[in-house]
Amino acid sequence: MNPLVPTALDGALTAVSLVALMLALAAFISLIRSPSPSGWRLLTWAVVVLIVPFVGPAMWFVARQRDRSVTPTRAGNDT
Repeated sequence: MNPLVPTALDGALTAVSLVALMLALAAFISLIRSPSPSGWRLLTWAVVVLIVPFVGPAMWFVARQRDRSVTPTRAGNDT
């Protein structure tokens, strides 16, 4: 076996690592562009996205969707 030729496992691990990196970058960009988190909440989300590779970005995207779906309504605006 030639040590210079990557095995299938090396290729699979590289692909998984690239997917995790792209997902984390997308979550960071979304986190920075989002108007809702600021201060400690922003820092906490950034750490979660960085530390927990697949689950952290997924949690951010779910939390962002929940924030978007909950829209405040004005009282007395029934028209």
